[in-house]
Amino acid sequence: MTVKRTSIYDIAERLGVSVSTVSRALSDHPSISAALKERVRAVAAELNYIPNSVAVNLKTGRRRTIGVVVPGINRSFFSSAIEGIEDKAYKEGYDVLIYQSKDSAEREARIVRSLAGKVDGVIASIAADTTDHAYYNSLTAVGVPVVLFDRTAPAVEAGTVTVDDYQGAVMAVRHLIDQGCRTIYHYAGPQVVDIWQNRLRGYLDTMHQAGLSVGDEAVFEGRNTSEAEGRRYARHLLESGRLPDAVFFTGDFAALGAMLELQQAGVRVPQDVAMVGFANEPLCQWLATPLSSVDQFSYKMGYMAGKMVFDRLKGEPQVGIVIAPELVVRASSLRAGQ
Repeated sequence: MTVKRTSIYDIAERLGVSVSTVSRALSDHPSISAALKERVRAVAAELNYIPNSVAVNLKTGRRRTIGVVVPGINRSFFSSAIEGIEDKAYKEGYDVLIYQSKDSAEREARIVRSLAGKVDGVIASIAADTTDHAYYNSLTAVGVPVVLFDRTAPAVEAGTVTVDDYQGAVMAVRHLIDQGCRTIYHYAGPQVVDIWQNRLRGYLDTMHQAGLSVGDEAVFEGRNTSEAEGRRYARHLLESGRLPDAVFFTGDFAALGAMLELQQAGVRVPQDVAMVGFANEPLCQWLATPLSSVDQFSYKMGYMAGKMVFDRLKGEPQVGIVIAPELVVRASSLRAGQ
């Protein structure tokens, strides 16, 4: 048996008012009194009225959906940022569609091009191997605001929410210098991505300002910031026969991989090699040797990106927000007094 769906006509008939009055009451129109709005809502609840979202979307031009594109959801940083985005979207009465680029430019382009007509706005962190970001501008060209967080691109017409990656690197390297480290290496991410460029710049500037040399072997550009790449880097250090006093890693998972590989080879952390990571993933505090790391405040970053996309939908101008980082010091970098 087919059950008839309640419509606004049924509510209007029950109350003895016009359909347009019911429609305005349900949309909280100021021309309808608070008392009548309450009566309409009560009857709507009694009759189990469910708004026709398709009709509402056609009328308003809004889909009440935000698209989110991230490199992956297997990192706490991105899952926490998504939580912030979803919390803000929920408050605004919006749904969220989540996509993973898996750091593939081809996959990211396909996702972004598919979003026009599906969503009202897009929040994204760009793929690591992306160099041409024109497909994001195709969204803004059709009136879909774009907000980039964490990883951004200057050629994209978008609002941005980032952490001060440069300052985070400065804090990490200064801390290592304060611990008595003089030979400090840097595990860098692919330099096509702005966050890893800024972290490398912070490292280099701080080393030079402290009068410490940076040899050709000091900077290692990894293929990514995974645990496997961190292990590969540690093997590279071991094979070189010369270990630095410390390594500043551009990502926590690479630091984790390197720490485990070095410790398996009998290298002590921090006594032989001190370490600082970046992101402050939850795993940092649970390691046998807890990892010092720069906190990016991922939830806050996601929530602010969500707020920004809704501000854009309300006609606010696009802006750039930079969050101040914080260095969380743990055992992996504490060498002073040892």
